[in-house]
Amino acid sequence: MSRFQAIALDMDGTLLTRDHKISSATRAALAQARAHGIKVLLVTGRHFMTARPFHHELALDTPIICSNGAYLYDPVQEQIQVGDPLAVAPLSRLLAEVQAHQMGALFHLDEGIGYLGCEEHVTRMRRWSASQPDHLKISLLPAEDLASWLSRPVWKLELFNQDPALLHHFMAEVVEQLPFTRDWAAPYAVELVQPGCSKGNRLAQWAASEGITMENVVAFGDNNNDISMFEQVGLAVAMGNAASQIQALADRVTADHNEDGIALALQRWVLPA
Repeated sequence: MSRFQAIALDMDGTLLTRDHKISSATRAALAQARAHGIKVLLVTGRHFMTARPFHHELALDTPIICSNGAYLYDPVQEQIQVGDPLAVAPLSRLLAEVQAHQMGALFHLDEGIGYLGCEEHVTRMRRWSASQPDHLKISLLPAEDLASWLSRPVWKLELFNQDPALLHHFMAEVVEQLPFTRDWAAPYAVELVQPGCSKGNRLAQWAASEGITMENVVAFGDNNNDISMFEQVGLAVAMGNAASQIQALADRVTADHNEDGIALALQRWVLPA
């Protein structure tokens, strides 16, 4: 018997290959883990609409931790179970500055993904969504009236600028003064959630509800937003494609996400011999 009771999986750069697929070896290893009674959970920065097709592909029976831990989504009930949206007052101030500085933004909403600018990202999502069955398509919502959006939960805000220097300046001059938790996804993209929200904290909340101690959870990741999981689980595994500072915070480093790193790690350190 494995001592691990749950496997927490980041998606981009971890579960998914470079062409955004789940390899057959990874799929088989996760099925083997589940056959041993180990729960498998997606823990992602993605909106639930861009995560659930992979949840369906793996036929998982767990909820999805989405938007960097802002909420827990139940794919069976098709609703958010618990979460903490961005506070309205500072968000309102921020959106005024976003518009004034012509920053791109994606809004994680209950009913879909709102967008302001970000044409390149939206085009990619729209193209990907077109390949999905109707019940798994993404709802993409243009930001025609930002004020009306503040009357509903905004779970995560992603800010974009093709010039990283401009985005860093905007962060220093505007966002650093506001009470949000920040994760840099790339030099041109930063993600904002409510303080206290993180992948690690939401994972710990879910594990407690299942009677699972975090010592018996293994987490896989590759980026800054996975550090909060690494700090709390019993086994933290960084992907071979993760930056050196992320690998340094992990207990183990496995192969690249394009080289079946999850499958190799599960066979080596998690599954019973």
